[in-house]
Amino acid sequence: MKRLTVLLLPALLAALSLAAWAGEKPEADLTIVTGEHWVGASLEQKRAYLFGVGNMLELEQAMAGDQYPAMRGRSIVPVLLEGLSGVGIADIVTQLDKFYADRPDQIKRPVIEVLYIEMALPRLGS
Repeated sequence: MKRLTVLLLPALLAALSLAAWAGEKPEADLTIVTGEHWVGASLEQKRAYLFGVGNMLELEQAMAGDQYPAMRGRSIVPVLLEGLSGVGIADIVTQLDKFYADRPDQIKRPVIEVLYIEMALPRLGS
């Protein structure tokens, strides 16, 4: 239970950061974080988002237990966990900043999609 609390606290902080990004929407609306949000975010917000994503991925892996290998091909969790393994938060922030700066036409693309397709998959050789 203590580990679950430790995992959920950063996710809650990330959610609160996302709420600040989506200030123009009612609180009940969920926002998919896109490059528009990313480029306007502070370093602390970017880090909080990535910590939240990382914690949710670890939680999914833990909850899957022995079924984790069966998630391959059905879930983005294994690709993100394994494809971004060993990459630091600072490096991911830098890469995402560069991605959106170099491709202003893709500013509406979700950050999680960029993490998955542009960062994790290539590291796995897929």
